[in-house]
Amino acid sequence: MTDPTTAAPRPLRLFFAAGEASGDHYAAQLFQRLKAVRPGSVAQGLGGTESRLVGIETVVDLNTVSVMGLVEVLRHYSGLKRALNTLIAALETFQPDLLIVIDFQEFNQRLARAARARGIKVLFFVAPQVWAWRPKRAEKFAEVADHLAVLFDFEVPLFAHYGLPTTHVGHPLRDMIPTELIKTPANRHLVVQAARLSLGIATQDIMIGLLPGSRRSELTRLLPVLLASAQQLLDSHPDWRFLLPQAASIPDDWFNNLLETCKPSTTLRAALMTTRGQARQVMAATDVLVIASGTATLEAALIGTPMVIVYKTNPITYWIAKHLVNIQHIGLPNIVLNERVFPELIQAKANPAAIVNKTLELVKNKSILQKQEQALAEIPSHLGKTGALEQLTQLTLNLIED
Repeated sequence: MTDPTTAAPRPLRLFFAAGEASGDHYAAQLFQRLKAVRPGSVAQGLGGTESRLVGIETVVDLNTVSVMGLVEVLRHYSGLKRALNTLIAALETFQPDLLIVIDFQEFNQRLARAARARGIKVLFFVAPQVWAWRPKRAEKFAEVADHLAVLFDFEVPLFAHYGLPTTHVGHPLRDMIPTELIKTPANRHLVVQAARLSLGIATQDIMIGLLPGSRRSELTRLLPVLLASAQQLLDSHPDWRFLLPQAASIPDDWFNNLLETCKPSTTLRAALMTTRGQARQVMAATDVLVIASGTATLEAALIGTPMVIVYKTNPITYWIAKHLVNIQHIGLPNIVLNERVFPELIQAKANPAAIVNKTLELVKNKSILQKQEQALAEIPSHLGKTGALEQLTQLTLNLIED
């Protein structure tokens, strides 16, 4: 007879909802850890390439829902609604032990509400930025989650005040950046050269990283501007080189078509190298980044690369947000530091002339560069301890067994 005290723990049935590239990465990492302690566990949900690689069955691909901004959401409303209904139907059929939703706030809050209405527990990872919008939204958010895991310690009291169990797990990026990619004053040159070699680059010249984002809407708005900026920099510095990583979630044909519509010159094509994924290697290999506002800016900060942050969205979306959002900074590194250290070029200010100017300042002005490097060294201490995903794994197990 089998001793029940020695029986293997039962496999889990999990449903993930990650509508963005960063969330897809966290979902994949979390599921791998959960499978290690609960062999045979299965999962479905909303995700992308990384989720599929670890065995999560993606009922809806994140590329079908990854839009940003009010106007964009309205334009794609019917598709988003279909995706939401597909996921709700999958939830009802799959009957998971837990729905794990990762950021992608408005869409995932609707999915979470539907799950709770069907008796399915919900763990929300990454808090809505109620501190930026309206703090009282925290009270409403308490209705859609059984537990909230947050990235920053200051977020805990905002939600715990309304009775929502909230745990500060820290930021997973602390664990996800390989140590060999992290630059310090002592090893910066060695890290840069090793990263370049890993990408097949032998040059010692200045290299600028162009990171226009992982969403199609971001790419459509920012890639032409970044390439135009690169052309101007190249005109005055013919020996400079540029690296452009293509997000793994973006199909090759779509990306290549967009690149062709930008009509880069023959000289820029020769100076530009594109990669499939490998964004972190690009961050490590370059001297300065021109980078879309978002999670990638924190990755760049942890790697230690100076940056210029750019952001463009639909003008109507921006006008509405400007009148609702109560924050001084849009770039995550600046928000974490509560100081404008990294330039933020937003909307019309995200133009080639301004981007060129700020990039040249970082390359040529030592005092501006040193201020950024000092700030980059401070950022890890603001993101909590390492081990965020281990804490999230244990929190998941506790919530299921509770």
